[in-house]
Amino acid sequence: MSDNQHEVALFGLTPLEEVLHKMNDQGHFEASILASNDGLPIAAVSSSYDSDTTAAMVALLQTVSKQARVELGMAEVDEVSILDRDRIRLVCRYLVIDGEELILAVMVPPNRCYRRATNWAALQIKAAYER
Repeated sequence: MSDNQHEVALFGLTPLEEVLHKMNDQGHFEASILASNDGLPIAAVSSSYDSDTTAAMVALLQTVSKQARVELGMAEVDEVSILDRDRIRLVCRYLVIDGEELILAVMVPPNRCYRRATNWAALQIKAAYER
């Protein structure tokens, strides 16, 4: 896709939605969502997943990770991942930006890497919050 086509494809998206869209392109992700610590969707890019349902799942995983920290004495959790039988993975990356806890969740297709693309997105999200 040329730069001009890419700009047209992203027209009308918020800056955070643009970040998610570009991250999905980089990682070939099926869907992504940026949610608050309470599970409320902030931005989402999805093909077939309901963003409210995904955000609720993310909030549930946030609760589980907090309990693991307390009960198991773990350090702050960086990510939680669920892998299904079809090898599709739900990855929740936890971000702290200006004291606010955010959750970046992606649906990763089978046998795909996700860390580089989500690291890139985390940096872009942080930059968007600092503007």
